Amino acid sequence: MLIESYDLEIEVSTHSTAHFEYEAHARLQVDISAALPYLNATLSRGIYLPEKNALSWRHEGHNIGFWPYKISVDHLDSKEEAREIVERLVGMVNQVWEKRDEIEPDRTTHKRLQPLELYRLLPRINCKRCGEETCFNFSLKLAAAQAELASCRPLYEDETYRTQREQLENLLAVKWPAL
Repeated sequence: MLIESYDLEIEVSTHSTAHFEYEAHARLQVDISAALPYLNATLSRGIYLPEKNALSWRHEGHNIGFWPYKISVDHLDSKEEAREIVERLVGMVNQVWEKRDEIEPDRTTHKRLQPLELYRLLPRINCKRCGEETCFNFSLKLAAAQAELASCRPLYEDETYRTQREQLENLLAVKWPAL
């Protein structure tokens, strides 16, 4: 196990003036730098910055950052949610570290997904079944990790969209266990 203990700080976020939310910081007792390339290999939509020894990741509307001695997450609704997500993140780091012999480390910096790239693969029928007014709005949420692909029902109900669905699933996949 790489991370055996950490100190958790939960504070009111100053990043959002729109509504009240928290951010959490796990201050680690161990340097996780060696794990970052393995995390980069397993987390899609992660942005690894080897020169800064940092990895940022968007997942389910949360901004998550990994540094040598810290894991941070924001857009949290409660202190309980903060504790739960940090615990799952620490567990994920430990799980990736335990399986590192099975993972090819990735030290490259990936580009962020572009909404237009995702939009081109959506049905573009603006059916609103995903909860968004347009498929382009849905692509914006997908790119920001604020929506799940499964919300686009036509992709899964109509076989004519199978190829696009598979391409989107590959682009948006979390290659390691989801939080």
